[in-house]
Amino acid sequence: MLVSYNWLQDFLKLNQDPNKLADEITRTGIEIASVNHPEKGLKKIVVGHILDCKKVEGTHLNLTHVDVGENDPIQIVCGAPNVAAGQNVIVALHGARIAGNVKIKKSKLRGMQSNGMICALQEIGFADGIVPEKYVDGIYVFPEDADIKPGQDVYQALGMDDYILDFDITPNRADTLSMEGAAYEVGAIVDEKVNVEDVTLKEDGPDWTKQINPVVDPKLAPKYYLRKVTGVKIADSPLWMQRRLWNAGIRPINNVVDVTNYIMLLTGQPMHAYDAKTFANGKLVVRKANKGEKLTLLNDKLVDLDPNDIIITDGDKPVMMAGVMGGLNSEITSDTTDVILESAIFDPTLIRKAALRHANRTEASSRYEKGVNWDNTEKAINMAALLLRNDASATVDAGIIKATDQQRKPVVVHTTVSYINKVLGSEISSEEMLNIFKRLNFPTEIDGNKLTVHVPNRRWDISIPADLVEEVGRLYGYDNLKSTAPVLPETHGGYSVKETMIRRIKRIVQGQGMMEAISYSLTSPEKAVRYTKDPKDLVKVQWPLNSSRSTMRQNLMTGLVDAASYNMARKQKELAFYEQGRVYDHDGGTFNEHEHLATLYSGTTYAENWQHLNQKVDFYFVKGQLSNLLTAIGINDDEVEYKPEAIAGMHPTRTAGIYINDQYVGMIGMVAHAVTMKDKALRGAKLYGYELNLDTIIPMLNKKTVAKEAPKFPAIERDLSILVDKDVDNQEIENVIRANAGKYLVNLKVIDVYQGVHVDANKKSLAYNLTFLNEKDTLTDKVVNKAMDNITSYLEKDINAKIR
Repeated sequence: MLVSYNWLQDFLKLNQDPNKLADEITRTGIEIASVNHPEKGLKKIVVGHILDCKKVEGTHLNLTHVDVGENDPIQIVCGAPNVAAGQNVIVALHGARIAGNVKIKKSKLRGMQSNGMICALQEIGFADGIVPEKYVDGIYVFPEDADIKPGQDVYQALGMDDYILDFDITPNRADTLSMEGAAYEVGAIVDEKVNVEDVTLKEDGPDWTKQINPVVDPKLAPKYYLRKVTGVKIADSPLWMQRRLWNAGIRPINNVVDVTNYIMLLTGQPMHAYDAKTFANGKLVVRKANKGEKLTLLNDKLVDLDPNDIIITDGDKPVMMAGVMGGLNSEITSDTTDVILESAIFDPTLIRKAALRHANRTEASSRYEKGVNWDNTEKAINMAALLLRNDASATVDAGIIKATDQQRKPVVVHTTVSYINKVLGSEISSEEMLNIFKRLNFPTEIDGNKLTVHVPNRRWDISIPADLVEEVGRLYGYDNLKSTAPVLPETHGGYSVKETMIRRIKRIVQGQGMMEAISYSLTSPEKAVRYTKDPKDLVKVQWPLNSSRSTMRQNLMTGLVDAASYNMARKQKELAFYEQGRVYDHDGGTFNEHEHLATLYSGTTYAENWQHLNQKVDFYFVKGQLSNLLTAIGINDDEVEYKPEAIAGMHPTRTAGIYINDQYVGMIGMVAHAVTMKDKALRGAKLYGYELNLDTIIPMLNKKTVAKEAPKFPAIERDLSILVDKDVDNQEIENVIRANAGKYLVNLKVIDVYQGVHVDANKKSLAYNLTFLNEKDTLTDKVVNKAMDNITSYLEKDINAKIR
């Protein structure tokens, strides 16, 4: 809300510097984003009266002589299409400074001396969006009844001598989206009485209330008032009103539309004016739109109405999208003579959704969605009628139609002085508190320690004692509160067992060289269940930003794949990502959250350099990384089993489910070609990774890892090469080896796998490295040889292996 300092002075006695006042307001809870003084930086810009204007043949230029209050008129060459003799205009004299710190000098155009510049509003700092439409492409011409004279500075006449305070409000303080609300707020801060006048309206036309029979759904519009004015003469608004509108960021249009916008700025109550011919059939219906109905808005935008849009109709066709914008078919035009004024309260949720749905958020909709003062509905419509009588020669017909008229009773909040002091940690006396509520214009009764506060409807954000605590605290001054430690039971900080485990797992993964990624929790319905073994019911957002962010994820892998796509599109091929976060589902009719960990690898296992072979990341490398992680957190290899799984989005033959003690905890494998081929950046890439359900794994973990010293005695390594049937898997072989190797086998790893021309087609060759260690004594070859003999014997016996 742009608040005029000069306008505020209509309500309050203010003598503070506007910038210091802005600081005071900010300290009490409403941030002032900026203080703008439109006159700042401008110099020698005055009112000029054009005495004569002659067209320069063969050009678009005009030669004018302008009275600028000096002894003699000055000659100015002007190219504006709307310049003419007899106009009062804005003139930048020789040596003037206009917008952008541009200096105006005497010059010659086509050999003609020009001693200044006749200005458009934009050239002295006005934004295009607030310049009256007929002056957008030309110079500004003052209204004939403007109280100005040649030679005087233009700043006061145009409202540029004002200070504009930008109230950057939070949604709960929508009461300051009006000058009256802002005045009450500033009055409370500076401790000045606020003067808000009531409206006394004299009706001087015949009763009109039988002319229209409105039908209004009270759920859509709990308050709906109509008034009629006749004999309206459409013209420009008086300059004082135009000043206030453009200083508030609103473009002046005509004396009827401007009145409705002015009343909205003044009271916070949005209004609308219809050409009375719109309802010539005597019908007005407020309802929800029907499917297929359309409406062309005042901004010439044709919208397809939604069944949840509130509309005003003439009993047949829509003429307005309620609370958002009027229709072109009910617009006030130069031919309008009779006007029907509307002041209403509409359902805020439906207004907000309609404005967002149609990408048409307006000053009116922004107020309706945050709330408006129900006490101002009638005052606003009466004040608008009064202004139209004064500024548009209108006759106010007798009677006001109240199609719906629900009342909202002021809130009464009961609290205590001690409660407020306890929460604030202060020692504010009851007299000081009473004074604060008096400054807020909240009638208050005190009975010992008890406070009864009557909150007017203009402050609909206050309803409970905690709200009163905030009001007292901010007006007393947070900087006046003593800095003391709160008197609370002592609590010991720290992480829960689960949080500690998660952080431990993350440290291990980071130690493996992985870089943490953080991706969106929202994705598309398709991606939400991709890379998921058993998809659950989706958690969908009711009002998504777009279709690709409509559903809560059920896996982390999809975010990592998106991150890989982003990096590979920028020529980053060596990737090692991990993410730890939550996934969501709606299984069993309840919303569930689960902690997951996922990794994604691409490229080579080591950075390319002259010392290493360029070994590509593959399934076994990623499996090795996972095995190291599981070992580090206390899960033994013999508890882990990998089983082939068919998982959407993963390669059909290079994917396995991870089972710990026969319980499914995640998956590991390669992202399917079908996924990478659809993405130009990922085309041809091989992405491997795994995803773990930490909620399942963490209960299986030891609470801590105990380190032990390095062994004092040397280990002995032996290699073993065997030939087995090709359908015998590695896990089966390792189980036989470990079961028969004795107690000194400490490490077992595959070092080679071969299938080819040198072995039978139904056979494969595997080579293993075995490490034996006795931590308490020197291990002898005799003991190791005995263990190796035992291993080979059982390999031959149990799986028909041939020792090579």
